[in-house]
Amino acid sequence: MKKSFYLIALVCALFTYTTTMAQTRYIDEVFTHVDVDSNVEYGQNYSVLTGTPVMENLVMDVYTPNSDVETNRPLIIYVPTGSFLPRYINQLPVGDKTDSTTVEMCKRFARQGYVVACINYRKGWNPIGTQDERTETIILAVYRALQDSKTAVRYFRKDHATNGNSFGIDPTKICVGGQGTGGYMSFAYSALNKVSELELTKFFNFTTSSFMVDTATWGDWNGHGGVSALNFENHPGYSNDINVVFNVGGGMGDSTWIEAGEIPIISVHCVADAFTPYSYGIVIVPSTGDFVVEVSGSSDVIRIANEKGNNDIFFNPAITDAYTTVADATNNALDATYGNGGNEGLFSITGLADGNGPWEWWDDASVIAEAALWGADGNACITNGYAANPMYQALGPVAGRARAIAFIDTIHGYITPRLYRVFFGQTGISSDLSLENQISIFPNPATDVVTFVSDGTSQITGIEIYNASGSLIKNNVGLHTKNYQINIKEFPTGIYIVNVLLKEGVVTRKLIVQ
Repeated sequence: MKKSFYLIALVCALFTYTTTMAQTRYIDEVFTHVDVDSNVEYGQNYSVLTGTPVMENLVMDVYTPNSDVETNRPLIIYVPTGSFLPRYINQLPVGDKTDSTTVEMCKRFARQGYVVACINYRKGWNPIGTQDERTETIILAVYRALQDSKTAVRYFRKDHATNGNSFGIDPTKICVGGQGTGGYMSFAYSALNKVSELELTKFFNFTTSSFMVDTATWGDWNGHGGVSALNFENHPGYSNDINVVFNVGGGMGDSTWIEAGEIPIISVHCVADAFTPYSYGIVIVPSTGDFVVEVSGSSDVIRIANEKGNNDIFFNPAITDAYTTVADATNNALDATYGNGGNEGLFSITGLADGNGPWEWWDDASVIAEAALWGADGNACITNGYAANPMYQALGPVAGRARAIAFIDTIHGYITPRLYRVFFGQTGISSDLSLENQISIFPNPATDVVTFVSDGTSQITGIEIYNASGSLIKNNVGLHTKNYQINIKEFPTGIYIVNVLLKEGVVTRKLIVQ
């Protein structure tokens, strides 16, 4: 009976909140349902996955808000992770546009009102070759993904101009975002635009005495030119310029690519990422530990982008929502808890257990069944996935998924106001956020102390914490603060429901204790 009463009360509280609080399109999720057009062909080009160039259809899933009357919407091109090899062939349970995390991110943006195109891109490199082969083939893999993402942008501009704008986009407002290995592509999109940037010593193959990327062979970074049997020009005559990029993990081939006047960058990165450095370092082959290439991670990239003035749009006035408060909480970039080193545009995720994609989850049975169709060992893929995401295995599929969703809450919450600022030039992000987006809980997952933060427009008046059975185990009321901490060391591991009480209403969140 207690549990039933709690659930009814929670539903009522959520109903009161959603019906009384004003919501802002592109900041809040103002739509309930999303429509998905699957496997839309946006171009074609030559794949070298099997060694011999073979023409491949480039396809994407396009997400749009259901029953939306707006026909002039910003577009997000979303590039999933995958180690530049097909899912399961890469010996991982992730690596496709249908990955759980990728679908969740795309749906969230679409529920905010965006058009989101999640693209599959050409893959293939040689992680077991010589050092020069490893470096050259991974650089070319990033390069082809860059060309494909620009093909997707041109596809939508062509559709807008010649096909009646069938997806209802605004061609003047386009973002490209990458997750995991897709982050390498989004970084390249923001800054790689000169032959000289490809002709650095680190990109020289001493075995063949040539630079690894020859634009006369593979075409330029826009996908134009090259040898006709290796590169196919898609949608020539249309621009592939965009307004902003974001990355969730990934690295930039070289930080010297960054020049003043280039587009803003928004980054989320795990400080303890073992595969791509948070700052500057070596990319390795996960299965062998072999050297691949030195790159700059998000901390290095954002610091330089800010020094060049490319992220100035985020500074005047400053974005001061709750997620930014957490990101900027300390100027020590390697702080053991949190902090971006004072680099606006960077959200750092810390903790050894959170080093490699803590936002990922999957269904083990589906991985085993689908991997078999590729001739891969699904159990090995799952084992490798657990090695990169140990807390998912420790918590189990239900709590593990909830934990991943908590990370996605943070990722999405940090990126969204910055996209809004770029697209709409908003001058006061925090004052226009809904109540939901003014509250942040960190760290989450947590082990000892949890901090609750309001961005300053509302004061926290109370904290209620319920366990999974619906029992109230913590009830701190009579508060009048914007920053409050609770010690949870004695809490058993599991998922809890938190009601953050404010004068204007109630914000309900999940808290994971590990």
